[in-house]
Amino acid sequence: MKKVLYSLIFLSSLAPAQQADVTHSKEIIRIAFGSCSHQDNIEGQLWSEVNATNPDLWIWLGDNIYGDTTDMGIMKAKYDLQKSHPDYHKLIKSTSVIGIWDDHDYGVNDGGKEFPAKDQSKEQLFDFLGVDKNNPARKRQGAYQSYTYQHSTGNTKVILLDTRYFRDFLQWNNPGTYEKESIVNPTGDILGEKQWNWLEKQLSDPEIDFFILGSGIQVIPEEHRWEKWSNFPQAKTRLLEMIKTTTKAPLVILSGDRHLSEVSKLDLDGYDYPLYEFTSSSLNAPTEPSPENNEFRIKDKIHVQNFAVMTIIWIANNPMIQLKYYGKANKELANYSVRFN
Repeated sequence: MKKVLYSLIFLSSLAPAQQADVTHSKEIIRIAFGSCSHQDNIEGQLWSEVNATNPDLWIWLGDNIYGDTTDMGIMKAKYDLQKSHPDYHKLIKSTSVIGIWDDHDYGVNDGGKEFPAKDQSKEQLFDFLGVDKNNPARKRQGAYQSYTYQHSTGNTKVILLDTRYFRDFLQWNNPGTYEKESIVNPTGDILGEKQWNWLEKQLSDPEIDFFILGSGIQVIPEEHRWEKWSNFPQAKTRLLEMIKTTTKAPLVILSGDRHLSEVSKLDLDGYDYPLYEFTSSSLNAPTEPSPENNEFRIKDKIHVQNFAVMTIIWIANNPMIQLKYYGKANKELANYSVRFN
């Protein structure tokens, strides 16, 4: 497969703040995404299946490895093992790859701002992803990034949120057991003020026709007992209000983490479009069927290893989305269509 060539523009600090960290003069049609890939499970990887869908862009949504360490030598070795898989190597040679972390690749399960090796871990993540040394994200605290893909059919911006580096402490009932349950932190924050200010400027970009917001943890679902934006209700409300009041174009959320996949839909009062969240997890980490409610879920959740492909079809500068989930041997597990008008 011929490697896609991109025209890159790295924006200086004097550029308008609402512009993306990186701008590509390239149309993207097929965006593949996923999360939760254990580097030691060599035989269980889905990279051959991902390559078969011929994506224009691959987005990592966290737990890109299971690092769980403060030792950056160990972290690098795990990233190197993940990167050495022949079919993943083929992917990065033929497709643009971007991504964000969640907790295990951050370095500690359920971790937040208290993690002592977060700056060193960020460098390992960015090196694994191939983030250019001139990318402004390299120079600031946190791993959040943004990418614009410009084309005459429509401009798409991908915003990747860091829900670890600045996140306040999260407490648990029954910690250390499978029965553990998160305790709501009513006034806690997830993004930190610098990232909030940056996000507001990203979302206010008037040149964008379609926004994609990536988050390692789920945003819309409320009922499960694991990590989610709903554990920090003040931060979640702030995010939804920012989307509603700042964004003038359709937006979808991509998330991972859960070792299940599902589509959630929220009718956000005052927002011109329905708000969808596409969760894809996991690529090869263990999945187990479990009874779990989500009042915002559309259709059934998926409990086998999978990834997703979102195809953008532009109709008069308005995006229509075709979403498909794939499993082993490219078996189609689910499909959805979303129109914004």
